[in-house]
Amino acid sequence: MHDIVIAFGCQIRDGYTHREVLAHLNREATSAGTNAWTYPKKSPAFKVRLVYTKAEFAAALDIKDAVVVYDGHSRLGQGPAFGPENLPECPEKSKFPVNPWGDSFRMGYDFTDIECIDDILAHGTNPREYALPASTKGVFASRGLLGIVERAIRAGGTKCGVQHAWRRLSICFPKVATKTNCSGDATLSSRHYYRVRARQADFDTLVAVGDADLAKTKLACSVLFVNSCSSKRHFHGALRRHKKNVKSKCMFFLTAEVCSAATTLPFLKAVLAGKDVTARRGANILRRMNGMREAGAISLEE
Repeated sequence: MHDIVIAFGCQIRDGYTHREVLAHLNREATSAGTNAWTYPKKSPAFKVRLVYTKAEFAAALDIKDAVVVYDGHSRLGQGPAFGPENLPECPEKSKFPVNPWGDSFRMGYDFTDIECIDDILAHGTNPREYALPASTKGVFASRGLLGIVERAIRAGGTKCGVQHAWRRLSICFPKVATKTNCSGDATLSSRHYYRVRARQADFDTLVAVGDADLAKTKLACSVLFVNSCSSKRHFHGALRRHKKNVKSKCMFFLTAEVCSAATTLPFLKAVLAGKDVTARRGANILRRMNGMREAGAISLEE
């Protein structure tokens, strides 16, 4: 029996995409326990499971020949984010001492760039800042991210008027640095920024990510669909590198843009229908999904 595992991230598990997948399985498949089904009802060939935690997602990647889907936020490259049902935009500190938004599955570059106000403050997170290196030698990142660091290194110093420099918010914009997040913490007080958005609307900074969680897996699955905004830009580099390291044969469905279309269900239906979704000549599922509005320009990658 072939395994299909669909991991729903926090907040997305509360939405329409999750509800329609659940309704389809309850209608067309046979229950096999909590959040598990077999398909078809007669002579089942597939076992489908819905999971909601970081640990379960990691375990799914190690199931030999499994088809794995992650449907959720990418957190601007910080990684798949999991959490309980009905998670608010800014979780209460008393209920969530560790903010689920800050406990992502690490499967990216050494660092990513995020917004100080619209991300760190708005979501009540406090991600570890990326330490600016003396050079980019040995740094694992995309060309665009490396360019940010290279320009900051060339700029030198931390003078507030020097464009691209790695400047401290508390020195250059002290009022911004004292702002508190939705949980009441001043998480910008010691942070640096490399770019100011128009009219000081926001400040872009760098936070550490890495691929520590991915590196622990065997990536034994046959297919991984990272149904998350701009997943190709954020995660393909780490996935491809790890695939080579562990000699995996897994193929990746990744998005090039922001995505909001409910593409998980048509993908699931294609797999349940016995389609070889990785067959490039017969990639009807790609055309079907990309025909949906705001699908995110999904592609099949090695």
